[in-house]
Parts: sequence; C-alpha cells; structure tokens
Amino acid sequence: MGFRDRGKPSLADLLGVFLAVAVVWIGGRRLFGDSDPAMHVATGDWILAHGRIPYTDPFSLTWAGKEWFAHEWLADVLWALVHRIAGWAGLVALAAMLVALTYVVLYRFLVRAGAHALPAFVATVAAAATAASHWLARPHLLTVLLLVVWTTTIEAVVDGRRAKRLLLFLPILMALWVNLHGGFLIGFVVLGCYLVGDLFRARASVGPLLAAAAASAIATLANPYGYRLPLHLLTYFARPRAQLASNAEFAPATLADRAGLALAGFLALCLLAVACAWWIRRRRGALSTAEDAATGVHSGALLSFLATALMALLSIRHAELVGVFGAILIARSLSRVIDVFVSEEDRREWRHLSHREARHGGAIFAGALVVVVALAVADVPRGAGYDPSRFPVEAVEALERESVSPRGPVFSAAVWGGYLVLEWPRARVYVDGRTDMYGDEFMDRYATIYLARPGWGRALEAAGVRWAILPVDAPLARAMEEDGTWTLWRADDTAVVFRR
Repeated sequence: MGFRDRGKPSLADLLGVFLAVAVVWIGGRRLFGDSDPAMHVATGDWILAHGRIPYTDPFSLTWAGKEWFAHEWLADVLWALVHRIAGWAGLVALAAMLVALTYVVLYRFLVRAGAHALPAFVATVAAAATAASHWLARPHLLTVLLLVVWTTTIEAVVDGRRAKRLLLFLPILMALWVNLHGGFLIGFVVLGCYLVGDLFRARASVGPLLAAAAASAIATLANPYGYRLPLHLLTYFARPRAQLASNAEFAPATLADRAGLALAGFLALCLLAVACAWWIRRRRGALSTAEDAATGVHSGALLSFLATALMALLSIRHAELVGVFGAILIARSLSRVIDVFVSEEDRREWRHLSHREARHGGAIFAGALVVVVALAVADVPRGAGYDPSRFPVEAVEALERESVSPRGPVFSAAVWGGYLVLEWPRARVYVDGRTDMYGDEFMDRYATIYLARPGWGRALEAAGVRWAILPVDAPLARAMEEDGTWTLWRADDTAVVFRR
C-alpha cells in the first residue's frame, strides 16, 4: 500500500485524532489524579542517576533498606526521560499517543479480521469510553496497548489468518511487558482462555498455544528480580478481596460513580449484541452447535470477555481490559446482524467500505501524533501537572523555599506520597502509594495514624515523625490542631503543615 492510500482519510484517522485531542484537551490535570505519575518519574530519575535498578526502597525512611520490587522500571525510565524533555506536558502527550494508538490498533484489527467498519468503529469507541475513567499518566496504559497486540496475535493464528509461527512473537512481547508493568499477568489469563476454547473446538493450534504459554512463562524471568517478581505480584493479587478493596482502584464496580455506570452500559451493549446475533441465527436455522455462541467470536475471546468482565466487576480498574474483548463481541455480533438484514448488493457495499478501511488511512493520525509531540515540547497544554486544589503544590513550594530538611520521615496522605518524593527531595516520606511493598500490617498502622485513632501520637513518636503535611479535612489534621505537641507551620485551602 502506497502513501497515497495511507493519505486517504479513514475512520481510523478520525478515531485516532479524536482520542489524541480529547486526552490532551481534558488531560492537563485529570491525567494526574494520583501520585503515581510523580513516583514513576522519581524512580526513573533515580535509575538514570545511579545507573542501576533499585532492589531496596530509596525513598521512604520507614522502609529504607528493605526489599522493593521496582517492577515497572523500564516504564519509569521512559517516564523520567519524557518528563526531563517536556515536563508534565510531555507525559500528557505520551498518554494521548498510547490511548489513541491502542484503540486505532484495536479498530484496524477488528476490520481486518472481518468485522464491518461501522460496527467495529462503534465497538471501539464504546471500549474507549468505558476505559476513559482510568486514563491516568501511568504505565498501565502500556498494558492495554500490549494486551491488544497480544490478543490480535493470538486471534490471527487461531482464526487461521496467519501461520502458527507468529506465536513465537508472544515470548518476545512478554519479555518486554514484564519490565514495563505488572499487568503482564493478564496475558496468561488470555492465553489460558484461548487454550480452553481451542480444546473445545479440537483445533490444531492447541499445541502451539501451549508452547507459546510455556515460552512466555520462561520469558517472565527476564527481569532484574527473576522468579521473585511474578511470585511477588501473584502473592499481592491473591490477597483477600477486602484488603485489596482498601485501595480505591481495586474497589468493586458500583453504579454510584461514572466509571461503574460506563462499565454497566458497556456490558449491557455486549450482551445485547450477542443476544441479537444469537436470536437471528436461531431464527434462520443456521445454528448447528453452541460453538462460538453463534456470533462468529472465537470461544477464547468469549471466555476472555467473561474473565475480564468478572475482574472489572470485582475491581473497577480492570474496565479497560474487558473493553478489548467486549469490542470483539460487539463488532462481530453486529456485523452478523448487518449481514442478515441487508441485501446482497448492500452487503457488498458494506464489505467494500470495510476493505477500504482495512487498507487505507493512517497518515492523518500519524501527523496528529507528530503535532501532539511538538506541542508537548512547546509546553502545551499549559498548566499540565498536579492540581493545586487536590495536591499540596503550594505547601511543597513553601517548604522548598525555606529549605526545610526534616530529620525523620514526613507523614502525609498515602495518595500524596509519590508527589512529595519527586517535588520535595529533601524529605523522606513515611508512606506513599506502593501498597504492595508496605504490606497490610504497615498500611493498617498508617490508617490508624491518619484517622487519628487512639495511639496515633505514640505511633508517630515511635517512627520519629517531626513534620506532617495533610489535607485540610484529614482527621489527623484536626487531632494535631487540638494536640498541644504539634504546631501549625503553614495552611492553605488544600494542605496544612504541622511540625513538632
């Protein structure tokens, strides 16, 4: 395909440009809804400065010298380099590129795999809308992109469109994935689902899938921590649900917030699309077996959808994962519906459009990404970064101006910890968002202090805490104000700073 074909506008261009612009337009501060982006930059800066990967915690005083798995070290380096070149605007641009690229790749896969262009477009937009609540400038965006690549590789083989040797790409991809984000574990869930699906279908790809799974498992050892990293993550995610749910990201989906409503709507659309295809096929007498639920969807994709839907219902952070497989269900099911209702002549027109979409376009989207990068280097969007109304931006600036260098750990809200690590390097924090490192017992002790439960003062004294920076409405802030041993050093609309 030549440049002229690439230059012709397509739905893929429309989708990619819209998503990139949307992320840049609304993401100047929304992408920094927690401290994790700052923590990733700080970790990457540490790696670049020391020329090695940390094996113990270098950032807190409460966990100093104890084991820490910097399991996203490669993404941390990328985040730090982008931040050095273009600041927070650079990370906005990186997030925009990753989001747009993910869903353009998903859309092109759906069309090239046989879905009609319009249902594929609708399905992809629905998947993106479902994931939008979790668009943050963090490495999990890499996992969604890699999951799309992982799934499309498997689909191409099990559908017979590509040779089985393409599965050799999976271990290579896994060796990269394991160093970028802990979400690499979902790759094995998906592989298992396709294996089970092929067992039911008695397909010849069972052996190659098993070999790919074994090779990918070995590839997970290609990280600085060896077998201990996947073991650590498996142990963390195997914890009781009540303990994981204490982290808002791992909380179950609920209709009380926008993310839960979006997920519920998406799942309803998936079920409606599958039900319509099933009903029509039954009416036409075309269903001879239960294979693929009469939708043209591989059993592995259906099982992956069910698995990720359950994960999303248990932890809302997984909504973006179910979007990938829900899009496959919607696109292929609605394509079957179209094939039934339209005439042969119209069906040829639909197929012609899909063929064009599969082959044309991309240049406009690529140009848009170049513009996004150029704007980031020019510090656009202005004001990108942490919102002073939600993070202690002004307080930290004041502490830095006064060259305050606390001797002991600084106590703060865990959600602010990563921000303090990056922006107030003179201090060492009591806690931050690395809950997998600190463990449940430590986080329970942190909660006792933050909620000003009986014994909070003794716990802070035992830890050697002399400074605290807290949200104005924190229970501990009210308790410190009433306690005679703490002095208010500074206050603004967002944060209060106490010293002892």
